[in-house]
Amino acid sequence: MPWLLLEEKVLSSITTPKQSHHLGQITDEENATEGAELVMSAKLVHTFRKVSQMDAIFLDESFKILKIKTLTSSCIKFSPLKTKAIIKTRKGNASRWGIQVGDLLEVRS
Repeated sequence: MPWLLLEEKVLSSITTPKQSHHLGQITDEENATEGAELVMSAKLVHTFRKVSQMDAIFLDESFKILKIKTLTSSCIKFSPLKTKAIIKTRKGNASRWGIQVGDLLEVRS
């Protein structure tokens, strides 16, 4: 299972859309506090048909954080121009992980 890391510290397990049944599954689960979903080549992220809020972490090609945004239900957010990937996770996880714009994340198996 792939893991999301910051400076050798494991932040969360991570899935891709191919590994989950439906896009956003991780953020919709009631008990998923640490799960995250990595979406490559996305131009936007949304919370339509989702009950819970979520954090969207926008990454460039080297997985440096460009922007962190909390989305409420029925919301759409377009990616910054340099975005190559988006991490979707439960609301509050980005803050709990202590990540901020400029940090360099890593995904490892």
